[in-house]
Amino acid sequence: MFKKIRDMGVLRNMLHALAIIFALLMPFAHSTQYSESWDLFFSGILPASAPIIVIVIGLDLMMSKIWKSEASPERIEHLNTIINAHLIVGGALLASWLLAFLPDLV
Repeated sequence: MFKKIRDMGVLRNMLHALAIIFALLMPFAHSTQYSESWDLFFSGILPASAPIIVIVIGLDLMMSKIWKSEASPERIEHLNTIINAHLIVGGALLASWLLAFLPDLV
């Protein structure tokens, strides 16, 4: 399992780590007051950055599916691992963002 994670690459692993951290911090993003404390991060930066991260994960997911069309069987298995990881992590971040902000959007 660690070999598969290592084979995904540093940038993808950092993207997944950032998405997981944001998904775990998203329940704290309900403050409506901006100040010079950490409220600015939780009420401004976190909710604005989460959809951008989901879009980046979606773009890499799309590119992985494109690369899969002309790949060898070993590479297809590797790309399937990347696609599944993107779906799980991106889905978790999107779900946590929607749970936190859907009541405000409706």
